[in-house]
Amino acid sequence: MGGFLALIAALSFTLDSILIRKGLTGENAGNVWQIRLVTMSVTLAVYLLLAFFAEMAGLNVIQEFKALSFEGLAVLILAGVMGPLMGLLLLTSAIGQIGSSHASALWGGANPLFATLFAFIFLGEMPDLLGVFFVLMIIGGIVIVGYHRHAGTVVLMKKTQVAGGIIAILSGVCIAISQIGRGAALNLGATPGTALFIFQITALIVIALVCLRKPGSFKYLKQISRKSFHYYVGAGICNFVGAYSLLTAFLLLPVWQAVAIRNIQPVFVVIFSMLFLKEVDKVNFRLIMGTILVTLGVVFLNIY
Repeated sequence: MGGFLALIAALSFTLDSILIRKGLTGENAGNVWQIRLVTMSVTLAVYLLLAFFAEMAGLNVIQEFKALSFEGLAVLILAGVMGPLMGLLLLTSAIGQIGSSHASALWGGANPLFATLFAFIFLGEMPDLLGVFFVLMIIGGIVIVGYHRHAGTVVLMKKTQVAGGIIAILSGVCIAISQIGRGAALNLGATPGTALFIFQITALIVIALVCLRKPGSFKYLKQISRKSFHYYVGAGICNFVGAYSLLTAFLLLPVWQAVAIRNIQPVFVVIFSMLFLKEVDKVNFRLIMGTILVTLGVVFLNIY
């Protein structure tokens, strides 16, 4: 079940990335701060709506927050700064520069690698050689898929695109730290619902404060085209599903393993790009080999 939820998270975050890319291709698409403000607001709105219905159904959601320890709260605030704030701002910037599939491949390769390393250092989760091998298999397949050349972006290592690649890798590192923080908070008694709300609201508050200090930010927010805005709303809903699924998977699997499975996202991104963004060429041997490596890595990791 944990592996299935991690796969749901991968699919949901893929749709999040594709929808943001679609929004960025329109006129008056907004800047990276405004996009994250919209998507995070939608994510929190979905959570609050579902929490309200849960309370009406007799589930004590408020008690989950009362039972949260100070240590868990502090870790979740840090996770919010590193993940939904720094990590996703960097990823959105990278998507705008080098496209969804390239950005997702570099991000997806860096993320499970550093998540496994940080899980070993901070959570004491120690995969054996087979576990490490399967994680590296996934990372290798992701990198192969990401370097599949497609129309709509230039070759990743051209001088003008190096910055976008570095930004995508840094995004993977930041989100890996955030994921380890969320896993630690769950070990300290947090629930998926409280974890999602706190780390998302932390990032939203910081972004709102930044927009308040930048003259005209909210004015320009209103100028985002309706079409792009609808894409960002959809991205926010997908982000909620992905975040909640991944947090629940953390309760059922070691964090490093759930993160590795969740990071087959770049394969999904390439497939969805072919269908909806028209950014890729025809399927070739490199794409097939990368997809096979990632798929086998995930299957073996679940069996393992």
